[in-house]
Amino acid sequence: MGEGTPVRSWRVGAVGLVLLAVGAVAVAETFSLLRPFATVPRDSRSEFSLFDGPGAAVGESGALGLAATILDADPPSDEGPSGPRRLCVLIQCVSEPIPPATKLFTMPVTLWTSTILLVGIIDGLEGPAHYGFGSFHFTNEGYFQTWTYGGGADKASHFVISSNVVGLAYDAYRLNGLSPEQSFWLSLGATVVAGAFVEIGDGLTPYGFSAQDLVADTLGATAEAVIKRTGTHDLFGFRIGKVPTTIPASVLGDRTGTLGLDYTNEIYTADLKFDGVFRRAATPPGIARFFLSSFVFMTKGYGYAPPIPERYQEIGLEVGLNFPEILKAFGVSRQTWWGDVLLRAFEFFRIPYTQIGAYYNLTNRKWYGPGAPYHFY
Repeated sequence: MGEGTPVRSWRVGAVGLVLLAVGAVAVAETFSLLRPFATVPRDSRSEFSLFDGPGAAVGESGALGLAATILDADPPSDEGPSGPRRLCVLIQCVSEPIPPATKLFTMPVTLWTSTILLVGIIDGLEGPAHYGFGSFHFTNEGYFQTWTYGGGADKASHFVISSNVVGLAYDAYRLNGLSPEQSFWLSLGATVVAGAFVEIGDGLTPYGFSAQDLVADTLGATAEAVIKRTGTHDLFGFRIGKVPTTIPASVLGDRTGTLGLDYTNEIYTADLKFDGVFRRAATPPGIARFFLSSFVFMTKGYGYAPPIPERYQEIGLEVGLNFPEILKAFGVSRQTWWGDVLLRAFEFFRIPYTQIGAYYNLTNRKWYGPGAPYHFY
């Protein structure tokens, strides 16, 4: 996506969830959740899988067996009684046991894949529909250099959004009987192709086709696909958040926004979830279950012409609330469609003012306190 990414990114996320839900409704069934991590024997869970299945081979031992136990172990599932249960991905719910798919592109898999691609096509056509169809051209937007129009925030946005699309697609494919390997490649491929459709549309507008955007899409999609494939989604995640910030009039002057909007009001996070850390260390997480730590990136003052001399890039470290775990403590689970939607929403969005951190301004090389995301310095 080109310079219009800030607005379009949020709309794409919302439209994607709606369209994916519509695509899944025709195949709605029932499905069950995993048993809690602490109560599921290692040999009753499949390798690199979110779902119950054939376990590790008997006699697995030594360093290789220990590594497999740590790396491949599934994360904890939502609590609930034993017996027949359900797992939902958006509004599609299926009962366990999940039979293996008889072929790669069953009807449910085809619907999910088509919907992902359709979202990319619709978003790609939005630009030409607004600006008119121009001559196809490429643009060199750069990555995280200070001279880029977004200072790299646009690339972070592509990374986070693509990673979350892959996470949703992977779970949907597993829900419909595809193997972990099939789900890995199909979720990754569908997401990258959808991103390519968006860039092709941008190539017909003043934005231009950005190879850098597509690279960011691919990296984000690959990162999440690896996390899903290795069953480490209880440890790692990526989010996007709103950080309302006002640029002082004395700084802004009579400048106007460029073709797109600036990213001053957005922040991007890479998360480490304490619940997963403690459980994998075989230690009860206690209250730490409800917290996570994050590496964050944001920019302030980009997207104006002429450029604001005081614009800057900022990184930081935060400790904040893990809202999905809090919701699970109140009984929200993926056994219901609304529970899955709610959990995914909080896995994607960073809630403002629910974290504390320290932030480093890469331009003036100064540290700032917890209010830094919401102020222009």
